[in-house]
Amino acid sequence: MMAAGIVALISAAAYMVAMKSYMGSLIGGTGGTSAAVGQAIQKLGLVLDLRGYVLLGLSVFMGIMVALSIAVILGAFAEDLKSVQFAIMPLIMIVLLPYLITMFIDINTASPVLKWLIYAIPFSHPFLAAQFIFAHNFTMVVAGIIYQFALFLVLATVAARIFSTDRILTMKLNTARRGLRAGGWTLQREGISWRIRRK
Repeated sequence: MMAAGIVALISAAAYMVAMKSYMGSLIGGTGGTSAAVGQAIQKLGLVLDLRGYVLLGLSVFMGIMVALSIAVILGAFAEDLKSVQFAIMPLIMIVLLPYLITMFIDINTASPVLKWLIYAIPFSHPFLAAQFIFAHNFTMVVAGIIYQFALFLVLATVAARIFSTDRILTMKLNTARRGLRAGGWTLQREGISWRIRRK
């Protein structure tokens, strides 16, 4: 999980550097049109201060940590590279779903049921964080970070229990046995080793 945390930290830092460069290019334009756009953005309050960057970075960081935790748990059940790609397919769909929803639906005008369904998806909060920060709704951003952190603790605990016991080996052996039985083979233990025999 420490490696996952390092990857999440690097990814969040890269995102924030790109975000700061993008915002700087909008506000700090030298041309007439660019300068007018920059002034309009500043008047509307669509700028990120230090607090906004910190909150947005934390939201992105926790979102990546949750995604990596789920990927670690799903990857533990995979047998090879192809099965890993198949196992994390639901995770990819869960990440893409809130991205598409927040792109086409205004969270402020959505029905309460749809709104709370969106909030229940942990990956919705990084996409909504910038919108809430621009609207000075910092409470929702902080609540989203806390929710993601709590979910990460649960997932990290599950992953730690899987890898700290022999459950992962037992699950893989059971999977192997089912596959061998389907092909007319059996897996038998001989001392400290295992032998595959024809039924």
